[in-house]
Amino acid sequence: MPAASSPGPIAIIGAGAVGTTLARSLTANGQRIEAVVSRDEEEAQDLADRVGAPVAGATAAVLPPSIRFVLICVPDDAIAGVAEALSRRDHPWEKTVAAHTSGARRAAVLTPLDQRGAATMSFHPVQTFTPETPPEALEGIAVGLEGEDRAIAAGTALAEALGARPVRLTAGEKARVHCAAALASNGLVALLSVVEEVFGASEANLSQGAGTDLVAPLVEHTWANLKEGSPEEALTGPVRRGDVGTVQAHLDALDDETPHLVPFYTALSTEMVRVAVRGGHLSREQAEALLAVLRTAATASEEAAGGAR
Repeated sequence: MPAASSPGPIAIIGAGAVGTTLARSLTANGQRIEAVVSRDEEEAQDLADRVGAPVAGATAAVLPPSIRFVLICVPDDAIAGVAEALSRRDHPWEKTVAAHTSGARRAAVLTPLDQRGAATMSFHPVQTFTPETPPEALEGIAVGLEGEDRAIAAGTALAEALGARPVRLTAGEKARVHCAAALASNGLVALLSVVEEVFGASEANLSQGAGTDLVAPLVEHTWANLKEGSPEEALTGPVRRGDVGTVQAHLDALDDETPHLVPFYTALSTEMVRVAVRGGHLSREQAEALLAVLRTAATASEEAAGGAR
């Protein structure tokens, strides 16, 4: 489906999961990828072949002069070095937009290109990526944009071409928004890893992955509830009910087999208390009773950990 507008020929720098997904998605949506650059020349050529890009290589020297949008899809710590290397390339930078895809780094990391006249920005798709993420995974997602007005205009067109929703951020908002996104995605992975560990310590002796399978319908229904309403409305369980006895039973069970998880449980349950109070589900007395149990457990766990050192 061709886009309504185009920033011009695009170069993808980095042939990893993010670069591959963006290149495939942009091509599927009528954008022209003219070059792929990666430190692994074979990976660059493979991706170029997949998206019909005529140019591939391992250095900035292959960047065609026709490129008008450079999309840097490399790990955060590599962005500054890539920008420096690109800035040494003789190119009509004053006619070019340069963007990186980091959620945490600001557009300012591209200063070497800004000094050459390029319009610079960060272009962060709020999505999780693997090498085989399908192009349609970008449809309907948010794309965080931060940088110069000229770059933002091109980034907005590119996001819309992907079927995504552009969201302009200030430089100061970037780390906070990225933190929230990381908690939503990677935090969920960590939480389900903890779920597996708790199941693994039970007498049920579930096989690897069986714990996640057991709670999968619960997680999916909880997510469905969240899509329909707020966290305050979706919260269920013993904390919402003010069931101190059940919370204490959870803490005792963890302390018996997986005591290192007690701080995790107390921190998460403390947040549940806050959500329940905001939702009007707990009285002040109920909230204080729950928090007292959680604080006692957290203190005991901290003291035990200190004694073990």
